[in-house]
Amino acid sequence: MQRCKVLVLNDFNAKGGAEEVYKMSVECLRAMPYVEVERFDFSRFADGEPPGPHAWNVAAARALRQVIERFRPERVLVHNYHNCLSPSVLATIARYKRLHGFTTYLTCHDYHIVYYNPALLCYDNSTVATVPLADLGTSRALFSRASAKGAVHDTLKKVYWHTMNTLFNPNQVFDLFLCPSPFMQQALSQCGIENTVLVLNPVNVDLPLMPPKVTRAAKLNLAFVGRISSEKGLTQFIDLLQAIDCEGVNRLTIYGDGPDRETLESRFATLVADGKLAFSGRLPHHTLFRTLLRDADALALPSICAENAPLAIVEAAMLGLPALVHDVGSLTTFGSEIGNKIRYRSDVESLRAALAQLAQHLAEPDRRYDVAAYSTERYAARLTEVMRLNTAQHVPRRPHTVAPTPRVHAS
Repeated sequence: MQRCKVLVLNDFNAKGGAEEVYKMSVECLRAMPYVEVERFDFSRFADGEPPGPHAWNVAAARALRQVIERFRPERVLVHNYHNCLSPSVLATIARYKRLHGFTTYLTCHDYHIVYYNPALLCYDNSTVATVPLADLGTSRALFSRASAKGAVHDTLKKVYWHTMNTLFNPNQVFDLFLCPSPFMQQALSQCGIENTVLVLNPVNVDLPLMPPKVTRAAKLNLAFVGRISSEKGLTQFIDLLQAIDCEGVNRLTIYGDGPDRETLESRFATLVADGKLAFSGRLPHHTLFRTLLRDADALALPSICAENAPLAIVEAAMLGLPALVHDVGSLTTFGSEIGNKIRYRSDVESLRAALAQLAQHLAEPDRRYDVAAYSTERYAARLTEVMRLNTAQHVPRRPHTVAPTPRVHAS
């Protein structure tokens, strides 16, 4: 049986959620008897990262060229490239795509294709907010501050973004964009990218699916898991909790670390002293999940950034926990079919109402959560379908129609 050769690329081998999906995509593809897989990431380089500037990494492009010439892939699946690999790899992919005719796919883990800030954030002095989808592709996006490092850095970032998009437009390099959420599809569509398909990221939690937790406690224990940084919205969320005197909340425990930890500990020292707020640092996954099972009633996701595919909602459901989420960006729609999501807006009355709804939800003994759509089996089947990996589906690739280059224009 002839096997389909698939090359899978990502910046990093181990870092965050995108890297977990990258590794799982490789594992799923390697488990298919009709697929041969080659992976390409920074672990190929002796010092752990390809030498050269991240703006244009010649060494990464050269190494990728050697892999393509040796492996001769029929499919190329890219996860992230814009960090250490840089857009230089797009030039290599585009060149060999013309020479060999392989089909190319990009999993959109963030928003770097449609906006200057990959988290879809804009800054106004000390305020940070999500860029509205309606602003993408307009002059409003061009004149918004996309960097927290000042006007000069912001300008250079935008010049670089437009230069790379002009030279190597991702919509010309990739035949299909795999979107982990409907919100990502909407963002790409807003910028004229329509060759998209929904492929939900898989969750691989080495724990049995737990029944939904039932509690009738008057005050709930909330848990936040993740990086302690401004876009995660912890400052705003704790401010809201403080404004309602932590009504309905016994304690918020923060599992993670990051640049804002010391600031939060200092700003909310009274809540820490009163036992209403606790910082537990980063824990290994197995320890974390078991700790959440024992100590938490619900997960809190107060992000003020758009997110994309916040798998914490899915992981919470697998642990039998509901998720209290900020009603913004992808958090508004992602995972709604699971049945464990309670949304709040960023105001006192909305949070108070959401906490009451959360308490009522936790008291229901017969509720069920459905996470089947996020299984590795479903993900593997979806990759097989959209990448046409079965040998019976090995047909000549249709000519690719190039869509217009997404660019900022006056609205």
